[in-house]
Amino acid sequence: METSIRTALAAAWQCVAKAAPAMVLALAVVLSGVTLTPAHAAKLDDAPGVLSPSVGNRLLELIEMEGEERWREVEAGYSEMIDNGSLSPYERAVLLRQRGRARYELDNLAGAISDWRSTIALAILPEDDANALRINTGQLLMVADDYRGGINLIEAAIARGVQLNRDLAARLAQAHARVEDHEGGLPYARFAFARAEEEEVDGADRQTYSLLLYYYQQLAMMPDQLALMEAMVTRWPAEKANWTSYASLLAQLDREADAFEVNRIMYLNGMLTSSAELVRLAQYYSWYDYPYGGAMMLERELNAGRVEASTANMQLLANLWRHAREWERAMPVLERVATTSGAGTDFEAYGEALYQAGRFSEAEAIFVQALNRGGLSRPGDIWTYIGNARMEQDDLGGASRAFHRALEWEYSRAGAQGWLEFIASKRAILAAAAELERQITIEDCEIEVERARRQIVVSPDEYDGDGVRILNIPARCEPWFDRHGNRLPEADRT
Repeated sequence: METSIRTALAAAWQCVAKAAPAMVLALAVVLSGVTLTPAHAAKLDDAPGVLSPSVGNRLLELIEMEGEERWREVEAGYSEMIDNGSLSPYERAVLLRQRGRARYELDNLAGAISDWRSTIALAILPEDDANALRINTGQLLMVADDYRGGINLIEAAIARGVQLNRDLAARLAQAHARVEDHEGGLPYARFAFARAEEEEVDGADRQTYSLLLYYYQQLAMMPDQLALMEAMVTRWPAEKANWTSYASLLAQLDREADAFEVNRIMYLNGMLTSSAELVRLAQYYSWYDYPYGGAMMLERELNAGRVEASTANMQLLANLWRHAREWERAMPVLERVATTSGAGTDFEAYGEALYQAGRFSEAEAIFVQALNRGGLSRPGDIWTYIGNARMEQDDLGGASRAFHRALEWEYSRAGAQGWLEFIASKRAILAAAAELERQITIEDCEIEVERARRQIVVSPDEYDGDGVRILNIPARCEPWFDRHGNRLPEADRT
């Protein structure tokens, strides 16, 4: 039997047994040779609270045997009297109570409960004795998992004048919890907690705190629960479980920022030790728009080996660096993740980092790999990225082809169309510029040709075999004029 229950019952039994000395004294008077008239003796035998001489003599013998702890013999003796004797209700109540005690000492809880319940049902013992039996029987019923029966008996004793104390309140709170009567048990949990805070030098212990916390949790009493958790982390600052529950409660109350701070405090005090806990803290950093701090912390713990270097954790680190726009620090991690997982999404993230770092040629190649590997949620965006990377490399034709691919998806169509219009506009501008440059070059060459014609001939070598003068014109004019200064037809230009 649970040690605390046995101790409590042993103490409570002292209250039940208080009547025994008085009863023995009464028996001694009856048996001391005092002469009673037959009528008086008969009246005494039948009176409530008085035992007959035959019952009294045997009871004295059995009580002496109780003192010697001869419980088997005691039980048998009481059973013989109960089964064979003609007893008054009071005598039956006394004998059942005593046999219940013997059965309790023999760890026959069912027998003790049965006897004591029968005793209470006779309703003939003094109220204090009956209440003591109600308390004892109620606690035994709880030990036997009949929590509702135990609650009913103990509450009946309280209703009949028994003072509620801390121990009874705690037991009733625990029993109500077992039958899931949280409304009924909450007052007892609060009473036990308040008394413990008053009576103990150090206040309530962990078990009492936990019992009250359980009720607050079951009844969704969030403000009370939060206040109690704050008291617990203050009382036991080194208890990791309390801090964890406190952070969880803050999150449930939509106080995520406070929950984040609690987790940071736990980390700084060395309470977060598992890989999962450290990863969760890194995620908190991301949620609260402080990805740089999360990346620094996670990278430190990965390097120290306290966080598993799994693909998922490396992806988290890479994403934290990306969100912090620390592209150079993100790229080695992203490359490792992409080459390890081979997933298109990881190549997409790696390509984005390369693009943001201005490494457009490499980004283009990685984006193409991402598309080839598949599994992308928005491939049209990747084609747009490829088009932009090619634009940065002045590859208008390649960019145009990429943007045309991006037109295939509605979400990327508008952006791609805008880029295609930009390319068309740029090409028109470049063509107009080229035409203007051509016209300027031709006009400049005409001037050069005219200047060459005006030069004085100084050598017969300035004429060809047909006697036509060969002009010394600049090389840039050769696409437009022959060596004699004649304008070339469009078809003859090279």
